[in-house]
Amino acid sequence: MDEVRDFDLHAAWIRRAQTDLHAFLEALAARLEGALPGRVQVERKREGFLTGPKRVVGITIRTDDNRYVLDAHNHEIHASRQHEVRGVVLKTETLTLDRWLQDLEDELRRLSGALEGARGVLQDFLTS
Repeated sequence: MDEVRDFDLHAAWIRRAQTDLHAFLEALAARLEGALPGRVQVERKREGFLTGPKRVVGITIRTDDNRYVLDAHNHEIHASRQHEVRGVVLKTETLTLDRWLQDLEDELRRLSGALEGARGVLQDFLTS
């Protein structure tokens, strides 16, 4: 049942991205910045020379070993995952948007589990 819900959720995000790229990127950036402070970098550029709104043109999410990168150019989204070791990118994979979303979700789930485990150890230490 969760797989069907996940598929529907990813399909809805992709439809939204194709319909209004700017709104999709703004919503995704806002959500990720709020959920993952310190792990998300959002690049914004002004549409006009000195006036006009700033638009999201890139999003980078850092996990333990990877960077998940979305770049918007010419009304298209380019998704990639970069394997990083000590600040050096060793490998870059181009991904479809749905694969990028799924892989990011899976990695954040693993990271969340590891952080929850560390929190439990710290809590046990402090209460003993």
